[in-house]
Amino acid sequence: MHKKRPLISIYIATSIDGYIARKDDSLDWLDRVGGFNEDYGFQKLLDSIDAVILGRKTYEIAASVPDWPYKGKKIVVLSKSLKTVREEAELFQGDLTQLVSHLDSDGIKHVWIDGGLTISQFLNLQMVDFMTLSVIPVLLGEGIPLFNSIAKELSCRLVSSQSYPSGLVQLHYEIVK
Repeated sequence: MHKKRPLISIYIATSIDGYIARKDDSLDWLDRVGGFNEDYGFQKLLDSIDAVILGRKTYEIAASVPDWPYKGKKIVVLSKSLKTVREEAELFQGDLTQLVSHLDSDGIKHVWIDGGLTISQFLNLQMVDFMTLSVIPVLLGEGIPLFNSIAKELSCRLVSSQSYPSGLVQLHYEIVK
C-alpha cells in the first residue's frame, strides 16, 4: 500500500516502434493523426488533473507554443539546467517523492506526468497509477524512446483500448501494485 498521495497518470503519444520524438526532438510525425476533429481524450485528461509535472525538454516544447496548453493547472518543471521558467510554472530540483508529498499537502488530487525521462523516473519510483499510450501509425526507426531504463518489471492491466479513424490506437493501462 502506497502512502497517501495524488493519483499519477501518464498520457503520451508514441510511434509503433516506441519513440516519442525524432532524434532532433521534432514531433512533426504526430500531424498524421491531426485534422480528424478528434482530441483523443486530451480535454478529458486536462479536466481531470490539478497539476502537470514536465521534464525540461517537454517544457521547452510546450513553452514555445503560443497558446499555453496548461492554463489553470499547477505546473512543475523538472530541470537541473534551467534557471527560470514561465511565471505560470515553477522549477523543481530534488527528490520526486518529496515533490509528490508537497503536491498532496497543497490539495492536488491528480497529476499528469509528461516527458520521456520524467515518465521513466516516476515508473522506477512505482508512483504511476495509470498510463494512456496513444500509438501513432508510423514506424520512425530511431528517435527518443518512450521508456528509458526501467529498474524492475512492472505489471500493467489493460483497462480499455480504442481505435480511431486516423489509425491512432489508444491503450489505457492501470499499473498493478
